[in-house]
Amino acid sequence: MRRNHKNCSKYGAHGQRAFRPMVTMLFLAGLLAWGPLLAAQSATQSASQAATRSVTPSATQSVTQPAQLVAAPGEAMALYRQLLNPVFDVRDVHRVRQVQIDREDLHVVLTDGVIGLIRPVNGRVTGAFFEGEGHILVFPPDRAERTSLALFTGSGVLDQKFGVAYLRFFDDKLVQELQAEFRPEEDAQEFIDKWERSETLLARADSLALLRAMTASQPAGSGYIHLRLAGTPVGTFDVVLDTHSAEQIGVSQAVSSSAGIFYDAWLSFPMRSAREGRKKGPQAGLEFEASDYKLKTKLSPPRELSAEAQVTIKPQMPGERTVIFELSRYLKVTDVRVNGRPAEFIQNEAIDGSDLARRGNDLMAVVLAAPAEKEVPLKLEFRYSGPVMFDAGGEVIYVGARGTWYPSPSYSLASYDLTFQYPAGWTLAATGEQVSSVTDHGVQTTRFVTGKPIGRAGFNLGKFETAEATAGSVAVRAYAARHVEESLAAQEARAGLHPDPAKEVQRIADQAASTVRFLSGELDAFPYSRLEISQLPALISQSWPGLIYLSSMAYLDPRERQALGVHDAFMELLLGKLMLAHESAHQWWGDAVNGESYRDEWMVEALANYSAMLLLEQEDTESTRVALDRYRDELLKTTPNGIVANAGPVTLGRRLTSSKFPNAVDPVLYGRGTWLIHMLRTMLRQAGDGKSDTRFFAALKGLLAGSTNHKISTLDLQRAFEQVMPPSLNYEGQNSLDWFFDSWVNGASIPELTLQNVRIVPAGSAVKISGAIRERYADKNLVTAVPVYAVGEDGVSRFLAFVFVDEDPTEFSMTGPAGTKTLLLDPQQTLLRR
Repeated sequence: MRRNHKNCSKYGAHGQRAFRPMVTMLFLAGLLAWGPLLAAQSATQSASQAATRSVTPSATQSVTQPAQLVAAPGEAMALYRQLLNPVFDVRDVHRVRQVQIDREDLHVVLTDGVIGLIRPVNGRVTGAFFEGEGHILVFPPDRAERTSLALFTGSGVLDQKFGVAYLRFFDDKLVQELQAEFRPEEDAQEFIDKWERSETLLARADSLALLRAMTASQPAGSGYIHLRLAGTPVGTFDVVLDTHSAEQIGVSQAVSSSAGIFYDAWLSFPMRSAREGRKKGPQAGLEFEASDYKLKTKLSPPRELSAEAQVTIKPQMPGERTVIFELSRYLKVTDVRVNGRPAEFIQNEAIDGSDLARRGNDLMAVVLAAPAEKEVPLKLEFRYSGPVMFDAGGEVIYVGARGTWYPSPSYSLASYDLTFQYPAGWTLAATGEQVSSVTDHGVQTTRFVTGKPIGRAGFNLGKFETAEATAGSVAVRAYAARHVEESLAAQEARAGLHPDPAKEVQRIADQAASTVRFLSGELDAFPYSRLEISQLPALISQSWPGLIYLSSMAYLDPRERQALGVHDAFMELLLGKLMLAHESAHQWWGDAVNGESYRDEWMVEALANYSAMLLLEQEDTESTRVALDRYRDELLKTTPNGIVANAGPVTLGRRLTSSKFPNAVDPVLYGRGTWLIHMLRTMLRQAGDGKSDTRFFAALKGLLAGSTNHKISTLDLQRAFEQVMPPSLNYEGQNSLDWFFDSWVNGASIPELTLQNVRIVPAGSAVKISGAIRERYADKNLVTAVPVYAVGEDGVSRFLAFVFVDEDPTEFSMTGPAGTKTLLLDPQQTLLRR
């Protein structure tokens, strides 16, 4: 499943990038149905269903009948609607005992109860409902996943009994395992009446995944299993095994609270065979990759967008027939063609009257007439339109579908040819190089072409004033309206102010150019030939290749921000300087290279944020401390479930948002992430002369240069820093940073560290020093290189050595310079600690 990748900063935080695992996309769609599992449901069978049952073979008779979707017009939609509306048959309700379902890391037993299989769809049984006694057992494969599971269940192992199970699957073996244990059940109709409605409500969560599996030409197997289990001590939760995902196994729970609706991801990890490398399943989002886009888009402000899109995709594996695209739910597709021929597509199909039917989602599917051939390109053409732009007031347009205004099957580098038509008098900023712009009868037509493949394309429209600056050969242009959005303007008016962002447009251009010059010198040449910054009427900012959407808040002066409630030093630093520098740094970290998965999002955001902070440090040495102090304070804030830092390690990415910690993503992903980069930098400085960042920037340059596919991982970051680390950072004699990444990156501790029992004894021309470092609030596996400084007779503190604290207490002994009077533990506050 494609993940939507966007760099952004928001008012009060930085760099949000939306990574949505398939498990969340699937089951949020069925959220309204999770409650009915806890009680019996009554539903009257319709006459048409009854008539159909009387002539349809039972599930028992058809459990192993392989079938493939034929390419007749409308066949895919008909199949999808059958999957969307499952039907029970009294002939397929049975009693079962001791059915064992073992798939990779999942171990499920239906101990004793009644099960009803749904009627076959295209010759295959794809689901069932069970009531009775069952048991599930899952052993998480690593410490991070055990910690995550324990946060929600109180245990590092999923070992639960259940009373009710909804099953949906594409797995003929599973049906055979169930069939082998069938026993007669006398109350079949009563069972159907009780559970049929629940089965129907839940079906929409899985139908698209099942359609993809059923239309593929690959052999059937344990490709997809979804269990929703109820009647457990920890409530109703979902278990998934999906071989189309990069992390094939997931366990999650839908939770509704006063703070909103959450989908707590308890577990997510690769299945055992993938971990062991004995075989590799398909990777998420890699079934099809887009290589070329040609978009002709008509913009009719303030709301409407209509487009013709040509997308060339390359199948990455043979046999797939259903291509999943992401496209805004507000854009209605009217026609799809594949290689010039009409093709079936599915968009916003759901059960009548359901929430999904009313709202839709941001996914659509195109069903190919024949199985795809690996690396054989397909040209798809789309026609669509809808209201995805919004008038924020003052002729400032908000493009609500910035990441989903064109159909995309996966995040991949592609070439873009973008043509926009819009009313004359408006100004448009977009990714790529502007190659033409003409006005005819009040209509402006402007074309942009990318000079090299990029990860995504965007645009913004408004009545803007512009300003320009340069950074070497890079042209920088800023756009600003004469007004802010109505919501901000009303607050400003009450304070007697009337902001004019256009007055700040040159400052914005100059600030961006300054960031480009600085980072081009320290990292690498700017990845693109131009950078455009456009006002965005929102409390967020986002970065795209060569284009930044910058919040209106950044266009205000300090007095105007104060009228909106900005009074502290950090928020003024963020909105006045850091936000724009952060988004400019994303042109390297996030656009030129991106994280390999959601687990690497922290790194992309932290590197962009810290790169921006390094620039600000040149102007004001205290700015870094102001930001770091705020990040630490946010992590240490107390909640009903502990301090915010307890939400988990940075490598959980968007999973950090949960019912336990609704607001943990910003403090952990960006705050702790920035601290981790700061710790790496200061360790290298302390190990050298205490002043030089040569090793630090060498590591970052190596990280950029080492990316051959424009993707970087947390492991790549570790290897880049290991290439420049000095021997003084070796732990237990190993030239490795495993100790740092295992305990700090994959951990969540914020320890308290104190010196105790320090003894300084003269020894000739030196002194012998001994003592201990006590630690509290630390995981047992935490290892910290604590910098110890010696204070001489002149009162000056000098770095002495690192003490690797790995237990409480950690005793140490070392030699120091003559005249040492006392020791200081981390006097420069380079460690994330209490």
